[in-house]
Amino acid sequence: MNNEKEALRFIEKAHRSHPDANHHVYAYIIGRNAEIQKFSDDGEPSGTAGKPILEILKKEKIVNTIIVVTRFFGGIKLGAGGLIRAYAKSGKEVIEHNGVTTMMLYQLINIEFDYQYWGKLENEVRNHEIFKLKSVDYDQKVHCKIYIPSSQFKEANDVLMDLTNGQGIIMKISEEYLKED
Repeated sequence: MNNEKEALRFIEKAHRSHPDANHHVYAYIIGRNAEIQKFSDDGEPSGTAGKPILEILKKEKIVNTIIVVTRFFGGIKLGAGGLIRAYAKSGKEVIEHNGVTTMMLYQLINIEFDYQYWGKLENEVRNHEIFKLKSVDYDQKVHCKIYIPSSQFKEANDVLMDLTNGQGIIMKISEEYLKED
């Protein structure tokens, strides 16, 4: 999940999937630096449902994630403490069951260079963990689309320019989050 609009669609989907449920409690954190943090108790006593789930996400340092816990009222009165424990436990179980995927921000670049540099560059790109080769096109020149971690862009740019004796033309295409292995 990359934005609040996606989170709201996910919440709406939970409501449509279980329209007879009494509560669709949620919490989400969006942004690399957890810029957006929201929760809803959805009719449960204030601070007893969404807030404990949000605290689990914060404690685990999980971002760009939403958890929705759907509750069908079964007639058992848990009290505030019982609700807090139940929702916190549900949030933790969601994380344990689904796992956490580490995503890293990458720059997708296109580098264009003469064929004479392809051997050295291909070897470096395929054997250096900093690079993720997306595609290679052979035209009048070689065009490689390569993912580079945003945090290491300058270092990678310098390596690519060295391998092409300063003749490579590098153009940024986009920024994307990719799953870490």
